[in-house]
Amino acid sequence: MKSLATLIKLQKTKVDEQRVLLANLQKQLTEIQAQVDALREEQAQQAALVRQEPDVAMNYDLYLKGVLKRLEVLEKRKRTVELAVNLARDKLAELFEEQKRYELAEKARLEEEEAEEQRRETHILDEVGSVSFVRKKKKK
Repeated sequence: MKSLATLIKLQKTKVDEQRVLLANLQKQLTEIQAQVDALREEQAQQAALVRQEPDVAMNYDLYLKGVLKRLEVLEKRKRTVELAVNLARDKLAELFEEQKRYELAEKARLEEEEAEEQRRETHILDEVGSVSFVRKKKKK
């Protein structure tokens, strides 16, 4: 029954594809967080500059509104990607569980075939032994 081996290969491919997708989503999440951190750092630097040079304070209000708007957009994207990461993890777990089921079924099938082969061999050896015993008995 080669279909289980084929199913296992197909499932492994699906698991690998899902891992790549999850890795890409996690990379996006890391990049978004880096953008948020950089924007907050920039905002802190601008705030320090305003304290040092009050002349710059006139434009700081507009700058701060822009920063807050960009932070809001980034946080929204971050939440969306976090949700996608969680869904991708769940899907990966499902796919991996299915792969394991196929592998266990294949293992059970192989063990059953091996046990059947052992039974056949034992039966053949028993028959050979009994024929040999009967021949020896007839010779005596």
